[in-house]
Amino acid sequence: MPVPGNWTLFYDWNCSGNYGSTSMTINANGTWTNGQGYSGVWVQAAGMLMFKFNGINTTYAGNLASKSVTGIQSTFSGLNGCFYMLEAGAPTAFAEAHVKGHSDSSGKV
Repeated sequence: MPVPGNWTLFYDWNCSGNYGSTSMTINANGTWTNGQGYSGVWVQAAGMLMFKFNGINTTYAGNLASKSVTGIQSTFSGLNGCFYMLEAGAPTAFAEAHVKGHSDSSGKV
């Protein structure tokens, strides 16, 4: 499945049910950027997608399925969570907004 394109990342630190979200552009050259100003590198293998933030240890890894990805993320310094991603054009029943006071996609408040 081709991964490059426009996605929405829904992330939930501590898997509490409180998702934040941001747009994400995955580039064919192995890099990505998101709507919160972060960037990094990504790799796809064996039906999995993994992406890491530049300059910090925050890493996401999940299973690819059609126009979605579901998985886990970690800062590797005590903060872990759950996430899903939807490719642009994928149907969605709801959209989430970033909740003030909650960590952003990198794990920073």
